[in-house]
Amino acid sequence: MIFAQSSSFDPIGPDELAMIGKAFQDELQTRALSRKSGEAEALAAKLINAYQPGIRDDLGLRIVAGLS
Repeated sequence: MIFAQSSSFDPIGPDELAMIGKAFQDELQTRALSRKSGEAEALAAKLINAYQPGIRDDLGLRIVAGLS
């Protein structure tokens, strides 16, 4: 039996990607991290994972970035 998987995936548009990118860059600068570090990769994943289910504002993303 094959089950259809319903998805509520909401693609990230250019404006949203810029907002996530700004939170990412600001936190990299605060922590003096290289973009190519494992910690930076984990931070990027955390920001995207926070955005997808509903944290969709600058402040919320900065808070998430600072908590990681």
